[in-house]
Parts: sequence; C-alpha cells; structure tokens
Amino acid sequence: MKHHHNHTPVVIADTQHLTREGLRSILQPHYPGVRSVSGREELQQVLHEHPRAVIVTDFILFDFLSIKDIGELKKQHEAAGIVIVTNAINQYQIKELNDAGIKTIVLKKDDEEEILHAVGSGLKGKKYYSGSVLDVLLRKEGPQEEAYLLTTSEIDIVRLISAGLSTKEIASRKHISFHTVMTHRKNIFRKLGVSSSTELILYAIKAGLIDNIAYHI
Repeated sequence: MKHHHNHTPVVIADTQHLTREGLRSILQPHYPGVRSVSGREELQQVLHEHPRAVIVTDFILFDFLSIKDIGELKKQHEAAGIVIVTNAINQYQIKELNDAGIKTIVLKKDDEEEILHAVGSGLKGKKYYSGSVLDVLLRKEGPQEEAYLLTTSEIDIVRLISAGLSTKEIASRKHISFHTVMTHRKNIFRKLGVSSSTELILYAIKAGLIDNIAYHI
C-alpha cells in the first residue's frame, strides 16, 4: 500500500525529537518525501515552497499559542492539510479544532494503522477521527482522565480558584508571585480547554477534582 504523493510533502511539526523520529519512521515507507520541522519559521518556509503540504502536528507541543493560532495558520494556508497527533484531547478542544476547520485527529497512543489512515485522510482533505478520539467525543462525562494532565500544584490552584479566592489571595496563600499564579492559571485553562473560572469550576466538579457539595453555585 504505497502512496506516492510526490507533490504533496508530509511535514512533521513537533518540538519533541523522539516524536518526530517515531512519526518519520512510520510515514517514510509510505510518503518518501516526509520532512520534519521543529519550529514555526521552518514550517512557514516549507509551506511557502509547498502550499499543499500536509502538516502532522501536536497543537500543544508545537509552538502554537492556542487552537485559534493554529486556525489562523489554516486560514493563511488554505490548501495545506493539518493532521493533529497529540497525547490527549478533550471535547472542547475537538470542537474548537473542528470550528477552525481542522478535522483530522489521532492520539499518540493510537496504532500505526490509524496514524497512517489519518495522514492519508489529511492528504485527501477528508475528516478522520481515530477510535480513541471518537471515544472522547462520544463520552457522556469527559473530564475524568484529562484531569491527570494537571500537576499537583495546578490541581491545588484549581481548588483555590473554585473556593472563590482571587489570584492575589492565591499568591499569598501559596507564597508564590502573582505572575506565577497567572501562569499556572493560563496553563490550566489551556490544558483543560476552558476559558473562564466558571467553566473551570464545572470542569473540576465533573473531573472529581473538587467536592461538588461544597461548590453548589
């Protein structure tokens, strides 16, 4: 099953060397022209030369600021395909990617066949969600296993935010700077795909990070 799309290079955009090499070894036999880039400028350069390239990327690890940011890239390079290969994803993120026109998603734990299928779909401009992504999409209660993505100090901060503490109060309670709390907060929102404290609290209740009895808002 060889697909020789000589005009359509497959570009692996990931900051992790291990992931780039792993994906390259899976894709190389099928897409001999596969290339990998580790930064934004390199990616722009490849897209300039090959506007129809298919980008295989992890939106969390590559230097995209957010899903909106990757959506902007998609707008600038409409002919390019984007295949997301990531460690974990939640329903909000799948929806946000879908709204940005990115509809080909697999997880890094998926098998070789699913990854190849996703890249093939990306080349044809077709939508493809691997089984594990569909599971996330169809699950009634999403958050349980995404919550493990948070570090212990982040979970701590989620609890304090849920208890109604302000950023300033959290900073003095934890003996860290206001700026550090803001950074944690930004990372928590990004990892969980939420955009407000209210959403975060609902998420935290569903994920069992906080005892919902205490926070019936």
